[in-house]
Amino acid sequence: MTIFNVGKNQVHVNIKGSGEPILFLHGVPDTSEVWNSALENLSDNYQCIAPDLPGFGRTLAPRNFDYSLDNLAYFVEQLLSSLSINDAVHLVIHDIGGIVGLAFAVTHPDKVKSLTIMDTTFFSHYEWHAMAKTWRKPILGELTMYLMRYKQFRLAMKKSAPILTNDQIRSNYNALTWRNRRMILRFYRALDPVIFKSWEVQLKSAVQTFPTQVIWGEKDTFLPVELSKHFGTDNVHILEDVGHWPMLEKAEKVHKLIRENIALAK
Repeated sequence: MTIFNVGKNQVHVNIKGSGEPILFLHGVPDTSEVWNSALENLSDNYQCIAPDLPGFGRTLAPRNFDYSLDNLAYFVEQLLSSLSINDAVHLVIHDIGGIVGLAFAVTHPDKVKSLTIMDTTFFSHYEWHAMAKTWRKPILGELTMYLMRYKQFRLAMKKSAPILTNDQIRSNYNALTWRNRRMILRFYRALDPVIFKSWEVQLKSAVQTFPTQVIWGEKDTFLPVELSKHFGTDNVHILEDVGHWPMLEKAEKVHKLIRENIALAK
């Protein structure tokens, strides 16, 4: 893990391997560690890059970090510049990391070589899952975050991803520091579904310029499988008996699909 100064953020980045760069962007409440297996598997042929996003894991970000789509795209641009990566990257994105990555792909399609999307949203018609709706409400969101304990968290995780191990769930819960909980509230409150309206057409145009695939857990209770059909590609893989974390629940299958999609960009 290496620290890079990206704007006012001190970003912790896990880098492994060499070759064409793959940028992995994690979701809530994860950190870059959610990609450890992918980095181990794919670093034989590629330079695998997995940052802790602003406000998550060990990345230090200002408490007033701007979570607008434009600034999230700018953050990725700054990150790649700090890493001295000037060529297009292969993007692998999940959950809120999907929002970050898609904002970058829409604004910088020339800097994306291939795109793998997992269990995320970028659509105005999706009103967020029940937990996120609660987090978006002032006071109630803070109270819910404050009261969230491991037992409650584990039940929610098991409902959406029943084959996650207790160690995986505990690791995710441990990532929910008080600082991180505050930043999660700010992230969700900055991204009212209506803001995606003006980006949706641009997204469908952008994904036509590079190989794009969607990987989705059939049993995801946070983000319904119906969303997988809206990204402008027919290359959609619905994984049976998989919930919200395909990269953890069916790692070998996901690694194989990532490699196949990258190969289409040759």
